[in-house]
Amino acid sequence: MTLQGTGEEWRDMDGGSHDYNSADSQAALARAKANIRDIRMREVEIRVIDRNGKPVSGLPVSAVQTRNAFPVGDQLWELDARFRYNEENNDTTKYYSKAFSEVLNSANALCYWTERPRNDGPKSEDIQGDNVTEFFAKCVDWGLAHDLTMKGHPLFWSIQKCVPEWVKRYDYETQMKFVEVRVRNMVARFKGKVKYWDAINEPMWEPAFKNLPNRFWPHIDPINDIADYIAPIITWAREEDPDACFTINDYGMEIDPADGNCPKTKDGVPVTAANQRKRFRELLVELQHRNAAPNAIGLQSHTGGWLDFATQTSVYDEISSVGLPVHITEFWADKKDFVKSGMSKDEADLLQAEYVRDYLITAYGHPQVGAFFFWGFMGDAVKWHRERSSHDLTPLYYAVQKLLRDEWMTTEELVTDRDGVVRFCGHLGDYSLRYQVSAKNQHGVKFNVNKQDSMPLTLMAQFAVSK
Repeated sequence: MTLQGTGEEWRDMDGGSHDYNSADSQAALARAKANIRDIRMREVEIRVIDRNGKPVSGLPVSAVQTRNAFPVGDQLWELDARFRYNEENNDTTKYYSKAFSEVLNSANALCYWTERPRNDGPKSEDIQGDNVTEFFAKCVDWGLAHDLTMKGHPLFWSIQKCVPEWVKRYDYETQMKFVEVRVRNMVARFKGKVKYWDAINEPMWEPAFKNLPNRFWPHIDPINDIADYIAPIITWAREEDPDACFTINDYGMEIDPADGNCPKTKDGVPVTAANQRKRFRELLVELQHRNAAPNAIGLQSHTGGWLDFATQTSVYDEISSVGLPVHITEFWADKKDFVKSGMSKDEADLLQAEYVRDYLITAYGHPQVGAFFFWGFMGDAVKWHRERSSHDLTPLYYAVQKLLRDEWMTTEELVTDRDGVVRFCGHLGDYSLRYQVSAKNQHGVKFNVNKQDSMPLTLMAQFAVSK
C-alpha cells in the first residue's frame, strides 16, 4: 500500500510538519514489528488426550484463533444515535454492525452525564431524576452480541458541559454525593459486561471539580486538588467492580502545536506537552500513594496531523515509567490535517490507511501498551452513499482488517505426535482446537494462550480415541 512519488513530509493544518518517514521514525516502526513476537506471541504446546486420559497420536488438528487478547475498538456515537431514533433495525444499521464486527474486536459505548445540552449526543442524566441509560445498555448489549469487548466512556468529566446544570445548584459536598451515586450505579449495573472504563476524562487541562466555577482553559490546578476528587471516584468504581479496568484519560501529551503556539494559562504561562506529561506522572504517583491509582493511563492521541513513530514510542516509554500500562483511547488521524493540496482522493485514502496501519503497529509493538481505541475510525472506513444503505469499504478499512483479522490472528494446521502433542507460535488470545469427527462434522475445544500459563496445555478430544 506504499504510495510512490508523493514525497516524504506531510504538512498539517497549522503549517508544521511531522516527518514520519524519517530514518528515526522508520527505525522505531521496525523495532515495533520486531517486538511483536516477543510481547504479543508465545510458543504454544498442547497435549491432546482422549476420554481415558491417554495421548491421541496422529490426529490432524487446526489451532484457530478466535480473538486476539489486544483490544482494538472504536466509539459508538453513531450507533447510540441510531438506537435513540429507532433506527436499529434498518439496513444501514445492519451493514454498519457487520462492517464494525468484521474488523474490530472491541467497542467504546458512551455514557456522558451530560454532553452539551445543545449537542445531540449520548446523555444519561441531563434532567434531574431522568436517568436515561437504556441506549448505553443497548450499545453494550449490541457489542456483546457481536463478540466485542466493551468499554464505557466516561464515568466523570470535570468540565462545565459535562456536569448537568441541576447539579451545580448544590454545595460541593452534595455534588460529590451525586457523583458517587452516578459512578456506583453505572459500574454496578454493567459489572461483568463493561470490562474497561474511562473513569476520569481530561483532568490535566480542566479544573478540579471543586474549582469548576472558576474555569479558564487551560486550567492548570495543583496536583493535590486534582487527586482529591479523582481518588474517591476510582475507589467507588473499584468497590463496585474490582475486576474492571479503570483509566484516567487525557490529551495533549504527545506534541506541541505545529506552529509553536502552545496554549497559555490565565497568567500567560505556555502549557507544553512535555510539562503535561510530567504533571500527569506526578498525579499518577500521588494517586498511587493514596491507594487509588487507575489500572491504566489513557492517552487520547488526538495529535492534529501526523506524529512520527519515534516520538510516539518515546511518549509511551516516558508516560509508562510510573509502572502502569498505557491505553490509546481516542486516536485519529484526520485527512484534513495532513493532505497536501492537489492530492487526489485515492492518494489521500491510501496515505491515511498506510499511516494509521503503521501507527497501530507501533502501539501493538510496544510492551507497555495494553489497548487501542479509535475515535472516528468507522467514519472514514465506511463511506455511505445517498441511496439508503449503499456504501463502500475504504482502503483504511482493509488495511486495519488485514492486521487484526489476518496478520495478528493465528491459524495452524497440525498433526499430533506420538505423545499427542502439537507445537506452534501464536498470538495471545482465545483459540479453538478443531478436529474432524466425521467427513462433515468438526469438533472444537476452546483454550486460551497467555504469558502466564505453563506448557503444555492439556486438552481432551472428546470424540477421538488413542490408537
